[in-house]
Amino acid sequence: MYADIVLTNGKVYSIMMDGRRIGGTAVAVRGDTIQAVGSDAEMQALIGPHTQVIDCKGHTILPGLCDSHCHPSMAANFLIACDLFGVSMAPEQSCDDIIEIYKERLRAYIATHPDDDVIRGAGWNLAFFNGSGGESRLPNRHDLDAVCRDRPIILESYCVHNLWANTKAIEMAGLDASTKAPASGIVQREEDGFPTGLFQEMAAMALVKEGIPGYDYSVEKYQETIREYQKSLANAYGVTLVNDCLHSDNAVEAYRRLAEAGELTLRARGVYHVTSEKSGQDLRDLQQARLAQEQESAGDCFGIYTVKIFIEGEMCMCEPWEPEVTELLGLPKDYKGTPLWTDEQTKEFAARVLAAGFQLHIHAMGDRSVKRAVAALAYAQEQNPGPHRNIIAHLMAVKPEDLETMGKMKTICALQPRWMLYDTDVEDFYTPYFGKERARRFYPNKRFLDAGCIVTYGTDFPVTPPPDPYHEIQCALTRTVFKDAPDYERFKGKALGAEGAECADCVTLDDAIKSLTINGAYQNGLEDVTGSLEAGKSADIVLLNADIESTPVEEIYAIKAALTLFKGKIVHTIA
Repeated sequence: MYADIVLTNGKVYSIMMDGRRIGGTAVAVRGDTIQAVGSDAEMQALIGPHTQVIDCKGHTILPGLCDSHCHPSMAANFLIACDLFGVSMAPEQSCDDIIEIYKERLRAYIATHPDDDVIRGAGWNLAFFNGSGGESRLPNRHDLDAVCRDRPIILESYCVHNLWANTKAIEMAGLDASTKAPASGIVQREEDGFPTGLFQEMAAMALVKEGIPGYDYSVEKYQETIREYQKSLANAYGVTLVNDCLHSDNAVEAYRRLAEAGELTLRARGVYHVTSEKSGQDLRDLQQARLAQEQESAGDCFGIYTVKIFIEGEMCMCEPWEPEVTELLGLPKDYKGTPLWTDEQTKEFAARVLAAGFQLHIHAMGDRSVKRAVAALAYAQEQNPGPHRNIIAHLMAVKPEDLETMGKMKTICALQPRWMLYDTDVEDFYTPYFGKERARRFYPNKRFLDAGCIVTYGTDFPVTPPPDPYHEIQCALTRTVFKDAPDYERFKGKALGAEGAECADCVTLDDAIKSLTINGAYQNGLEDVTGSLEAGKSADIVLLNADIESTPVEEIYAIKAALTLFKGKIVHTIA
């Protein structure tokens, strides 16, 4: 039978789970399925009078890419709300200077949104105010009251771990000096106990967000956001599989409606987020929710099979922080960060999650939180024998013994290559907090592979915009800033690694492609469906505008997706 589409004169680049490579120059597609992969000559018999033949001009043909840890629905935070992303801090600027920049953006937004009952915004950065620059001055409600007093203002940080609110928002949420802070959250307070307007971590942020009726975006707004995200960002980069790792109930309903209507041009997987305060909740409720979704008509484009927890918040748990920073912040000299779960809570909950048939996705950055995550997974998997695909995300600092255990357990490491480079964050934030020697050893990409872990790549978008996988590839290969980075001139040529072994954690192109394709599919239980270019699999394909293997490594960041197919349909193309 003739193919509907045949890509010819290309360079097939597909890596299997066992590391084997699938090659060739052509791919034939019939319906929503890959019909054949091979040479141009082998495809000739599949080309009929109505077959669309695409000349790939010698460029790379990849499987559809996977963003294994991102937050597509949160694109609403800048597509709809006040955009506070992209602000940088110069050495001569003070905390007050940065707050004024945020206030100016807020004033401009409010002037063009006179009918908004709630002023929402996102993207501000707590790192500007937490002492790494030698000054500690946290944002407060009075800063925002100077902009607007009669409507609630609620601003989420870029990392979604902090919320900054004005007095009106605090009062509307019914909060005052007597409000008790949750065990896994921080409510910053004034001398009389009244909230300052800064709420840290999910449980504390929920005090405001859940206290104001209609705070969340509507299902319809989320539908608009997801449509725009998949068109202008995901598919435009060749991404056809995403894991939305933190979302609201309204966002879930938006995904479900789009999937049922056949409007999703990617596969999306979500998570059930559980805080330590709610760790005692009956997981049977989540099982029933999963069963209900499986009985709906959304097909394979959307589903939730994973439970997610945060062992720590934005400020990671490391052994220990540097004394100069702890002194500036008024913290104990041996401060190591604040856990959101106890060791016992983490182990018991992990065991219950696995027993209930879910995958566990753990946010852990510092070596103390990673140690807690590893111990919990080891315990839970021992209590629940069988194959497991549990995930630890971010993994900034890891002790050698924990890395070894992760490899033995075949832990999935959801990494962000855009973070594993020598840049402003390393110089101005990580180093003051954790010391130069430790900071240079952060994000041990190659060491995870060497230990036997399964590595997947994610952008954590919109934490790190844009969600560009070619940025990820170059950073994974070089661990250096690329030419378009705002701090390129300051850090060009400096690789993130221990002194004398700066490139020890750089990986190969095969490693990076595998992490972005078949490993991502494996993380989501879809390796038999997508993630590689094989006959019978879903026709999720991306054609690049270059041959990535012959592109100089320092130019990979500039590669684009020339064509993206999802289930055999062209969902993105450039002239």
